[in-house]
Amino acid sequence: MSNRSEKLPKKFTERLKGQLSPEDFEAFNTAIDGSVPVSYRVNPFKPADIEFSDTTPVPWCDEAKYIAKRPSFAEDPLIFAGAYYVQEASSMFLWKALKQYAPLEEDIKVLDLCAAPGGKSTLINSLITEKSLLVSNEIVGKRSLPLIDNLVRWGNPNTIVTGNYAESFAPLKEYFDVIVTDAPCSGEGMFRKDPKASELWSPSLIDSCASIQTDIVNHIPSALKQGGLYIYSTCTFAPEENERRIEQILETGEFEPLDIDFDPEWGITKIEIEKDGEKATGYRFIFHKTKGEGLFLAAFMKKGEPSRTQKFSISPKKMKGVFMVRKREAEDLRKWLENGKDYEFYQDEREDVFAIPSHMVQDFKIMKVSQKVRHQGIKMGKFNKKNNQLIPDHELAVSNIVAKSLPRQEVEYRDAINFLKKQEMSIKSIQGVKGWAIITYKGLALGWVKALPNRLNNYYPSELRLRKDV
Repeated sequence: MSNRSEKLPKKFTERLKGQLSPEDFEAFNTAIDGSVPVSYRVNPFKPADIEFSDTTPVPWCDEAKYIAKRPSFAEDPLIFAGAYYVQEASSMFLWKALKQYAPLEEDIKVLDLCAAPGGKSTLINSLITEKSLLVSNEIVGKRSLPLIDNLVRWGNPNTIVTGNYAESFAPLKEYFDVIVTDAPCSGEGMFRKDPKASELWSPSLIDSCASIQTDIVNHIPSALKQGGLYIYSTCTFAPEENERRIEQILETGEFEPLDIDFDPEWGITKIEIEKDGEKATGYRFIFHKTKGEGLFLAAFMKKGEPSRTQKFSISPKKMKGVFMVRKREAEDLRKWLENGKDYEFYQDEREDVFAIPSHMVQDFKIMKVSQKVRHQGIKMGKFNKKNNQLIPDHELAVSNIVAKSLPRQEVEYRDAINFLKKQEMSIKSIQGVKGWAIITYKGLALGWVKALPNRLNNYYPSELRLRKDV
Protein backbone atom coordinates (compact mmCIF):
# COMPACT_ATOMS: atom_id res chain seq x y z
CA MET A 1 0.00 0.00 0.00
CA SER A 2 1.06 3.59 -0.60
CA ASN A 3 1.75 6.06 2.18
CA ARG A 4 -1.32 8.11 1.28
CA SER A 5 -3.59 5.08 1.15
CA GLU A 6 -2.49 4.09 4.66
CA LYS A 7 -3.65 7.47 5.92
CA LEU A 8 -7.12 7.24 4.38
CA PRO A 9 -10.03 6.81 6.83
CA LYS A 10 -10.42 3.13 7.72
CA LYS A 11 -14.18 3.08 7.23
CA PHE A 12 -13.75 4.62 3.79
CA THR A 13 -11.25 1.98 2.65
CA GLU A 14 -13.39 -0.83 4.06
CA ARG A 15 -16.38 0.38 2.05
CA LEU A 16 -14.32 0.97 -1.09
CA LYS A 17 -13.09 -2.65 -0.97
CA GLY A 18 -16.71 -3.71 -1.35
CA GLN A 19 -17.26 -1.35 -4.29
CA LEU A 20 -14.15 -2.31 -6.28
CA SER A 21 -12.56 -5.55 -7.40
CA PRO A 22 -9.35 -6.55 -5.55
CA GLU A 23 -7.32 -5.49 -8.60
CA ASP A 24 -9.05 -2.11 -8.83
CA PHE A 25 -8.66 -1.53 -5.10
CA GLU A 26 -4.89 -2.07 -5.33
CA ALA A 27 -4.74 0.18 -8.40
CA PHE A 28 -6.64 2.88 -6.49
CA ASN A 29 -4.13 2.72 -3.63
CA THR A 30 -1.28 3.14 -6.11
CA ALA A 31 -2.97 5.97 -8.01
CA ILE A 32 -3.71 8.05 -4.94
CA ASP A 33 0.03 8.72 -4.64
CA GLY A 34 0.26 9.69 -8.29
CA SER A 35 0.38 13.12 -9.84
CA VAL A 36 -2.79 15.18 -10.21
CA PRO A 37 -3.61 15.98 -13.86
CA VAL A 38 -3.79 19.69 -14.69
CA SER A 39 -6.30 20.89 -17.27
CA TYR A 40 -7.82 24.10 -18.55
CA ARG A 41 -10.74 25.12 -20.75
CA VAL A 42 -10.56 28.07 -23.13
CA ASN A 43 -13.08 30.89 -23.29
CA PRO A 44 -14.55 30.78 -26.83
CA PHE A 45 -15.56 34.45 -26.54
CA LYS A 46 -11.97 35.55 -25.87
CA PRO A 47 -9.68 33.74 -28.31
CA ALA A 48 -6.06 34.23 -27.33
CA ASP A 49 -2.56 32.98 -27.91
CA ILE A 50 -2.24 30.69 -24.87
CA GLU A 51 1.33 29.44 -24.62
CA PHE A 52 1.40 26.20 -22.64
CA SER A 53 3.83 23.58 -23.86
CA ASP A 54 3.15 19.83 -24.04
CA THR A 55 -0.65 19.85 -24.04
CA THR A 56 -3.07 17.06 -24.98
CA PRO A 57 -6.86 17.22 -25.51
CA VAL A 58 -9.38 16.37 -22.81
CA PRO A 59 -11.37 13.85 -24.88
CA TRP A 60 -14.84 14.62 -23.53
CA CYS A 61 -14.60 18.43 -23.82
CA ASP A 62 -13.75 20.08 -27.15
CA GLU A 63 -12.39 23.28 -25.58
CA ALA A 64 -10.14 21.72 -22.94
CA LYS A 65 -6.58 20.47 -22.72
CA TYR A 66 -4.30 18.78 -20.21
CA ILE A 67 -0.98 20.43 -19.37
CA ALA A 68 1.91 18.04 -18.73
CA LYS A 69 3.38 20.21 -15.98
CA ARG A 70 1.46 22.70 -13.84
CA PRO A 71 2.57 26.28 -14.61
CA SER A 72 2.28 29.25 -12.31
CA PHE A 73 -1.06 30.56 -13.53
CA ALA A 74 -0.69 33.73 -11.46
CA GLU A 75 2.18 34.72 -13.76
CA ASP A 76 -0.06 34.71 -16.83
CA PRO A 77 -2.08 37.92 -17.42
CA LEU A 78 -4.41 36.00 -19.77
CA ILE A 79 -6.04 34.16 -16.88
CA PHE A 80 -6.99 37.53 -15.35
CA ALA A 81 -8.39 38.59 -18.72
CA GLY A 82 -10.64 35.53 -18.77
CA ALA A 83 -8.99 33.72 -21.70
CA TYR A 84 -9.30 30.36 -19.95
CA TYR A 85 -10.45 28.62 -16.77
CA VAL A 86 -8.39 26.06 -14.87
CA GLN A 87 -10.81 23.21 -14.25
CA GLU A 88 -10.50 19.61 -13.12
CA ALA A 89 -10.93 17.42 -16.21
CA SER A 90 -13.51 14.94 -14.90
CA SER A 91 -15.97 17.71 -14.06
CA MET A 92 -15.90 18.75 -17.71
CA PHE A 93 -17.84 15.57 -18.61
CA LEU A 94 -20.82 17.89 -18.17
CA TRP A 95 -19.84 19.26 -21.61
CA LYS A 96 -20.46 15.85 -23.16
CA ALA A 97 -23.88 15.46 -21.50
CA LEU A 98 -25.02 18.93 -22.52
CA LYS A 99 -23.81 18.57 -26.10
CA GLN A 100 -25.70 15.29 -26.45
CA TYR A 101 -29.03 16.23 -24.84
CA ALA A 102 -29.48 19.98 -24.24
CA PRO A 103 -31.21 22.02 -27.01
CA LEU A 104 -28.19 24.28 -27.32
CA GLU A 105 -29.23 25.78 -30.65
CA GLU A 106 -32.34 27.25 -28.96
CA ASP A 107 -32.66 30.17 -26.52
CA ILE A 108 -33.03 28.34 -23.22
CA LYS A 109 -33.04 28.92 -19.46
CA VAL A 110 -30.46 27.00 -17.42
CA LEU A 111 -30.11 26.71 -13.65
CA ASP A 112 -26.72 25.76 -12.21
CA LEU A 113 -27.93 25.07 -8.70
CA CYS A 114 -24.67 24.60 -6.77
CA ALA A 115 -22.47 26.80 -8.92
CA ALA A 116 -19.40 27.97 -6.95
CA PRO A 117 -16.62 28.49 -7.81
CA GLY A 118 -17.83 28.76 -11.40
CA GLY A 119 -16.28 25.98 -13.45
CA LYS A 120 -19.57 24.44 -14.55
CA SER A 121 -21.24 27.84 -14.97
CA THR A 122 -18.54 29.12 -17.32
CA LEU A 123 -18.73 25.81 -19.20
CA ILE A 124 -22.50 26.15 -19.57
CA ASN A 125 -22.13 29.78 -20.62
CA SER A 126 -19.73 28.71 -23.36
CA LEU A 127 -22.39 26.45 -24.88
CA ILE A 128 -25.67 28.36 -24.68
CA THR A 129 -26.85 31.01 -27.14
CA GLU A 130 -26.46 34.74 -26.63
CA LYS A 131 -30.16 35.08 -25.82
CA SER A 132 -30.25 32.19 -23.39
CA LEU A 133 -30.31 32.75 -19.62
CA LEU A 134 -27.98 31.19 -17.06
CA VAL A 135 -28.96 31.39 -13.39
CA SER A 136 -25.95 30.43 -11.26
CA ASN A 137 -26.98 29.73 -7.68
CA GLU A 138 -24.78 29.52 -4.59
CA ILE A 139 -26.29 29.55 -1.11
CA VAL A 140 -23.01 30.30 0.75
CA GLY A 141 -22.26 34.01 0.53
CA LYS A 142 -18.44 33.72 0.64
CA ARG A 143 -18.47 31.05 -2.06
CA SER A 144 -20.54 33.27 -4.33
CA LEU A 145 -17.68 35.81 -4.56
CA PRO A 146 -15.34 33.65 -6.70
CA LEU A 147 -18.38 32.51 -8.70
CA ILE A 148 -19.21 36.11 -9.61
CA ASP A 149 -15.55 36.90 -10.29
CA ASN A 150 -15.19 33.96 -12.69
CA LEU A 151 -18.40 34.80 -14.55
CA VAL A 152 -17.22 38.42 -14.79
CA ARG A 153 -13.96 37.25 -16.38
CA TRP A 154 -15.94 35.11 -18.84
CA GLY A 155 -17.53 38.39 -19.92
CA ASN A 156 -21.11 37.58 -20.94
CA PRO A 157 -24.16 39.54 -19.74
CA ASN A 158 -26.76 36.73 -19.89
CA THR A 159 -26.15 35.54 -16.31
CA ILE A 160 -27.82 36.07 -12.95
CA VAL A 161 -26.23 34.90 -9.69
CA THR A 162 -28.61 33.94 -6.88
CA GLY A 163 -28.19 32.69 -3.32
CA ASN A 164 -31.10 30.41 -2.50
CA TYR A 165 -31.95 27.00 -1.07
CA ALA A 166 -33.36 24.51 -3.57
CA GLU A 167 -36.89 24.89 -2.23
CA SER A 168 -36.94 28.56 -3.31
CA PHE A 169 -36.93 27.55 -6.97
CA ALA A 170 -39.77 25.04 -6.66
CA PRO A 171 -42.54 27.69 -7.09
CA LEU A 172 -41.07 28.60 -10.51
CA LYS A 173 -42.92 25.70 -12.04
CA GLU A 174 -41.52 24.50 -15.37
CA TYR A 175 -39.35 27.60 -15.74
CA PHE A 176 -35.99 26.06 -16.69
CA ASP A 177 -35.09 23.99 -19.75
CA VAL A 178 -31.98 22.54 -18.08
CA ILE A 179 -31.07 22.11 -14.41
CA VAL A 180 -27.56 21.08 -13.37
CA THR A 181 -27.01 19.95 -9.79
CA ASP A 182 -23.39 19.38 -8.80
CA ALA A 183 -24.51 18.55 -5.28
CA PRO A 184 -22.61 19.27 -2.06
CA CYS A 185 -20.93 16.01 -1.16
CA SER A 186 -18.38 14.26 1.07
CA GLY A 187 -15.63 14.88 -1.49
CA GLU A 188 -14.08 11.42 -1.69
CA GLY A 189 -13.15 12.04 -5.31
CA MET A 190 -10.88 14.90 -4.18
CA PHE A 191 -8.79 12.82 -1.74
CA ARG A 192 -5.81 12.75 -4.12
CA LYS A 193 -6.01 16.41 -5.13
CA ASP A 194 -6.77 17.73 -1.64
CA PRO A 195 -5.47 15.61 1.27
CA LYS A 196 -7.44 17.77 3.71
CA ALA A 197 -10.64 16.37 2.21
CA SER A 198 -9.84 12.96 3.67
CA GLU A 199 -9.14 14.52 7.08
CA LEU A 200 -12.62 16.08 7.10
CA TRP A 201 -14.32 12.87 5.96
CA SER A 202 -16.59 10.87 8.25
CA PRO A 203 -19.68 8.67 7.93
CA SER A 204 -21.68 11.49 9.52
CA LEU A 205 -20.52 13.84 6.75
CA ILE A 206 -21.92 11.40 4.20
CA ASP A 207 -25.22 11.33 6.09
CA SER A 208 -25.34 15.13 6.25
CA CYS A 209 -24.61 15.52 2.53
CA ALA A 210 -27.12 12.83 1.62
CA SER A 211 -29.79 14.72 3.55
CA ILE A 212 -29.03 17.93 1.62
CA GLN A 213 -29.05 16.03 -1.66
CA THR A 214 -32.39 14.42 -0.82
CA ASP A 215 -33.90 17.86 -0.25
CA ILE A 216 -32.51 19.12 -3.55
CA VAL A 217 -33.92 16.19 -5.50
CA ASN A 218 -37.30 16.66 -3.80
CA HIS A 219 -37.66 20.34 -4.68
CA ILE A 220 -35.79 21.11 -7.89
CA PRO A 221 -37.60 18.95 -10.47
CA SER A 222 -40.79 21.04 -10.27
CA ALA A 223 -38.86 24.01 -11.68
CA LEU A 224 -37.83 21.95 -14.73
CA LYS A 225 -39.95 21.98 -17.86
CA GLN A 226 -41.44 18.78 -19.16
CA GLY A 227 -38.99 17.54 -21.75
CA GLY A 228 -36.22 19.34 -19.85
CA LEU A 229 -32.76 17.99 -19.05
CA TYR A 230 -31.76 17.21 -15.46
CA ILE A 231 -28.11 16.44 -14.63
CA TYR A 232 -27.06 15.24 -11.18
CA SER A 233 -23.41 14.90 -10.17
CA THR A 234 -21.09 14.67 -7.18
CA CYS A 235 -17.34 14.33 -6.62
CA THR A 236 -17.68 11.35 -4.30
CA PHE A 237 -17.89 7.55 -4.51
CA ALA A 238 -20.39 7.04 -1.65
CA PRO A 239 -23.50 5.06 -2.74
CA GLU A 240 -25.63 7.04 -0.27
CA GLU A 241 -24.85 10.18 -2.28
CA ASN A 242 -24.92 8.66 -5.76
CA GLU A 243 -26.84 5.41 -6.31
CA ARG A 244 -29.41 6.21 -3.61
CA ARG A 245 -30.08 9.63 -5.13
CA ILE A 246 -30.58 8.10 -8.56
CA GLU A 247 -33.04 5.66 -7.02
CA GLN A 248 -34.83 8.63 -5.47
CA ILE A 249 -35.10 10.30 -8.89
CA LEU A 250 -36.45 7.09 -10.42
CA GLU A 251 -39.02 6.74 -7.61
CA THR A 252 -40.69 9.99 -8.67
CA GLY A 253 -41.76 8.39 -11.95
CA GLU A 254 -41.21 11.79 -13.61
CA PHE A 255 -37.90 11.11 -15.35
CA GLU A 256 -36.56 9.08 -18.23
CA PRO A 257 -32.93 7.98 -17.70
CA LEU A 258 -30.45 8.93 -20.43
CA ASP A 259 -27.34 7.16 -21.67
CA ILE A 260 -24.31 9.32 -22.42
CA ASP A 261 -22.01 8.26 -25.25
CA PHE A 262 -18.35 7.76 -24.39
CA ASP A 263 -15.27 5.97 -25.64
CA PRO A 264 -14.29 2.95 -23.52
CA GLU A 265 -10.66 4.11 -23.75
CA TRP A 266 -11.58 7.07 -21.53
CA GLY A 267 -11.75 4.70 -18.56
CA ILE A 268 -15.22 5.74 -17.39
CA THR A 269 -17.09 3.14 -15.33
CA LYS A 270 -20.80 2.62 -16.03
CA ILE A 271 -22.91 2.01 -12.95
CA GLU A 272 -26.29 0.32 -13.54
CA ILE A 273 -28.95 1.36 -11.01
CA GLU A 274 -32.38 -0.25 -10.86
CA LYS A 275 -35.45 0.79 -8.89
CA ASP A 276 -38.96 -0.63 -9.25
CA GLY A 277 -38.10 -2.23 -12.56
CA GLU A 278 -36.62 0.93 -14.12
CA LYS A 279 -32.91 1.20 -14.86
CA ALA A 280 -30.63 4.22 -14.95
CA THR A 281 -26.93 4.63 -15.70
CA GLY A 282 -24.42 6.52 -13.62
CA TYR A 283 -20.96 7.42 -14.91
CA ARG A 284 -18.09 7.12 -12.46
CA PHE A 285 -14.65 8.67 -12.87
CA ILE A 286 -12.11 7.13 -10.54
CA PHE A 287 -8.52 8.22 -10.86
CA HIS A 288 -6.80 4.87 -11.36
CA LYS A 289 -8.90 4.48 -14.54
CA THR A 290 -9.61 7.98 -15.84
CA LYS A 291 -7.30 10.95 -16.30
CA GLY A 292 -8.95 13.17 -13.73
CA GLU A 293 -10.27 13.16 -10.19
CA GLY A 294 -13.38 11.45 -8.81
CA LEU A 295 -16.80 12.18 -10.30
CA PHE A 296 -20.25 10.63 -10.52
CA LEU A 297 -22.79 11.91 -13.06
CA ALA A 298 -26.21 10.85 -14.30
CA ALA A 299 -28.61 12.49 -16.76
CA PHE A 300 -32.42 12.41 -17.08
CA MET A 301 -35.13 13.85 -19.27
CA LYS A 302 -38.33 14.98 -17.57
CA LYS A 303 -41.28 13.14 -19.09
CA GLY A 304 -44.02 14.96 -21.01
CA GLU A 305 -44.32 17.80 -23.49
CA PRO A 306 -43.33 21.40 -22.58
CA SER A 307 -46.28 23.61 -21.68
CA ARG A 308 -47.00 26.64 -23.83
CA THR A 309 -48.28 28.65 -20.87
CA GLN A 310 -46.49 29.97 -17.80
CA LYS A 311 -47.32 27.82 -14.77
CA PHE A 312 -46.15 30.16 -12.02
CA SER A 313 -47.43 33.51 -10.84
CA ILE A 314 -45.33 36.61 -10.10
CA SER A 315 -46.92 39.85 -8.91
CA PRO A 316 -46.80 42.49 -11.71
CA LYS A 317 -46.81 45.15 -9.01
CA LYS A 318 -43.65 43.76 -7.43
CA MET A 319 -41.96 43.52 -10.80
CA LYS A 320 -42.72 47.17 -11.53
CA GLY A 321 -40.86 48.01 -8.32
CA VAL A 322 -37.58 46.83 -9.86
CA PHE A 323 -36.09 50.21 -10.77
CA MET A 324 -34.64 50.54 -14.27
CA VAL A 325 -32.53 53.57 -15.16
CA ARG A 326 -34.35 56.56 -16.73
CA LYS A 327 -34.37 56.94 -20.51
CA ARG A 328 -31.99 59.91 -20.68
CA GLU A 329 -29.33 58.26 -18.52
CA ALA A 330 -29.81 55.00 -20.38
CA GLU A 331 -28.93 56.68 -23.67
CA ASP A 332 -25.64 57.89 -22.24
CA LEU A 333 -24.87 54.40 -20.90
CA ARG A 334 -25.48 52.78 -24.27
CA LYS A 335 -22.53 54.73 -25.69
CA TRP A 336 -20.21 52.57 -23.61
CA LEU A 337 -21.51 49.36 -25.21
CA GLU A 338 -20.87 47.78 -28.59
CA ASN A 339 -24.58 47.24 -29.27
CA GLY A 340 -26.09 49.60 -26.73
CA LYS A 341 -29.61 49.47 -28.17
CA ASP A 342 -29.83 45.83 -27.06
CA TYR A 343 -29.60 46.69 -23.34
CA GLU A 344 -31.63 48.15 -20.49
CA PHE A 345 -30.10 49.27 -17.20
CA TYR A 346 -30.79 48.48 -13.56
CA GLN A 347 -29.59 50.53 -10.58
CA ASP A 348 -29.36 48.82 -7.21
CA GLU A 349 -29.58 50.22 -3.68
CA ARG A 350 -25.81 50.89 -3.68
CA GLU A 351 -26.26 52.98 -6.85
CA ASP A 352 -24.32 50.50 -8.99
CA VAL A 353 -25.65 50.37 -12.56
CA PHE A 354 -25.90 47.08 -14.45
CA ALA A 355 -26.42 46.39 -18.15
CA ILE A 356 -29.20 43.86 -18.66
CA PRO A 357 -29.84 42.43 -22.15
CA SER A 358 -33.28 43.64 -23.29
CA HIS A 359 -34.48 40.08 -23.90
CA MET A 360 -33.53 39.19 -20.30
CA VAL A 361 -35.22 42.07 -18.45
CA GLN A 362 -38.42 40.12 -17.73
CA ASP A 363 -36.47 37.11 -16.43
CA PHE A 364 -34.29 39.39 -14.32
CA LYS A 365 -37.35 40.97 -12.72
CA ILE A 366 -38.82 37.53 -12.03
CA MET A 367 -35.62 36.49 -10.29
CA LYS A 368 -35.33 39.79 -8.44
CA VAL A 369 -38.76 39.52 -6.81
CA SER A 370 -38.71 35.73 -6.21
CA GLN A 371 -35.08 34.96 -5.32
CA LYS A 372 -32.10 36.44 -3.51
CA VAL A 373 -30.13 37.98 -6.39
CA ARG A 374 -26.43 38.60 -5.77
CA HIS A 375 -25.41 39.78 -9.24
CA GLN A 376 -26.93 40.41 -12.65
CA GLY A 377 -25.73 41.18 -16.17
CA ILE A 378 -22.60 43.36 -16.40
CA LYS A 379 -21.83 46.04 -13.81
CA MET A 380 -21.37 49.32 -15.70
CA GLY A 381 -20.25 51.44 -12.76
CA LYS A 382 -21.64 54.42 -10.81
CA PHE A 383 -22.75 57.89 -11.83
CA ASN A 384 -20.49 60.71 -10.66
CA LYS A 385 -22.76 62.84 -8.48
CA LYS A 386 -20.97 66.05 -9.53
CA ASN A 387 -21.44 65.75 -13.29
CA ASN A 388 -23.65 62.65 -13.68
CA GLN A 389 -20.98 60.99 -15.84
CA LEU A 390 -20.33 57.27 -15.55
CA ILE A 391 -17.37 56.10 -13.51
CA PRO A 392 -16.89 52.75 -15.29
CA ASP A 393 -16.50 49.51 -13.37
CA HIS A 394 -13.85 46.86 -13.92
CA GLU A 395 -16.57 44.43 -15.04
CA LEU A 396 -17.36 46.61 -18.03
CA ALA A 397 -13.72 46.68 -19.16
CA VAL A 398 -13.34 42.88 -19.22
CA SER A 399 -16.82 42.21 -20.60
CA ASN A 400 -17.62 41.04 -24.11
CA ILE A 401 -20.06 43.92 -24.60
CA VAL A 402 -17.86 47.01 -24.04
CA ALA A 403 -17.65 49.31 -27.07
CA LYS A 404 -14.75 48.51 -29.39
CA SER A 405 -14.41 52.21 -30.18
CA LEU A 406 -13.22 53.08 -26.66
CA PRO A 407 -9.51 53.96 -26.35
CA ARG A 408 -7.23 50.98 -25.73
CA GLN A 409 -3.55 50.58 -25.00
CA GLU A 410 -1.78 47.29 -25.72
CA VAL A 411 1.04 46.52 -23.27
CA GLU A 412 3.91 44.04 -23.07
CA TYR A 413 4.19 41.35 -20.40
CA ARG A 414 6.03 43.33 -17.72
CA ASP A 415 3.62 46.26 -17.91
CA ALA A 416 0.68 43.86 -17.83
CA ILE A 417 1.99 42.34 -14.59
CA ASN A 418 2.66 45.76 -13.10
CA PHE A 419 -0.85 46.86 -14.02
CA LEU A 420 -2.33 43.79 -12.27
CA LYS A 421 -0.17 44.51 -9.22
CA LYS A 422 -1.22 48.21 -9.29
CA GLN A 423 2.41 49.22 -9.70
CA GLU A 424 3.92 51.85 -11.99
CA MET A 425 4.02 50.95 -15.69
CA SER A 426 6.60 52.11 -18.20
CA ILE A 427 3.80 53.69 -20.25
CA LYS A 428 3.18 57.15 -18.79
CA SER A 429 0.49 58.37 -21.18
CA ILE A 430 -1.58 57.30 -24.16
CA GLN A 431 -1.10 59.55 -27.16
CA GLY A 432 -4.20 61.55 -28.05
CA VAL A 433 -6.25 60.12 -25.19
CA LYS A 434 -7.70 62.04 -22.30
CA GLY A 435 -9.91 60.17 -19.87
CA TRP A 436 -10.81 56.49 -19.67
CA ALA A 437 -8.93 53.83 -21.62
CA ILE A 438 -8.61 50.03 -21.48
CA ILE A 439 -5.30 48.29 -20.92
CA THR A 440 -4.98 45.15 -23.08
CA TYR A 441 -2.54 42.27 -23.21
CA LYS A 442 -2.41 40.08 -26.33
CA GLY A 443 -5.57 41.85 -27.40
CA LEU A 444 -7.61 41.05 -24.27
CA ALA A 445 -8.76 43.64 -21.75
CA LEU A 446 -7.24 43.71 -18.26
CA GLY A 447 -8.95 46.82 -16.86
CA TRP A 448 -9.22 50.61 -16.85
CA VAL A 449 -6.74 53.43 -16.63
CA LYS A 450 -7.55 57.12 -16.69
CA ALA A 451 -5.28 59.18 -18.91
CA LEU A 452 -4.16 62.48 -17.43
CA PRO A 453 -1.67 64.92 -19.04
CA ASN A 454 1.44 63.36 -17.49
CA ARG A 455 0.37 60.04 -16.03
CA LEU A 456 -2.04 57.10 -16.11
CA ASN A 457 -4.12 56.37 -13.03
CA ASN A 458 -4.51 52.63 -12.53
CA TYR A 459 -8.11 51.61 -11.74
CA TYR A 460 -7.55 47.87 -11.37
CA PRO A 461 -9.62 46.79 -8.31
CA SER A 462 -7.50 46.62 -5.17
CA GLU A 463 -9.32 43.51 -3.96
CA LEU A 464 -8.27 41.68 -7.15
CA ARG A 465 -4.69 42.94 -7.12
CA LEU A 466 -2.02 40.37 -7.98
CA ARG A 467 -0.03 39.80 -4.80
CA LYS A 468 2.31 37.05 -5.96
CA ASP A 469 5.92 38.10 -6.53
CA VAL A 470 6.20 37.81 -10.31
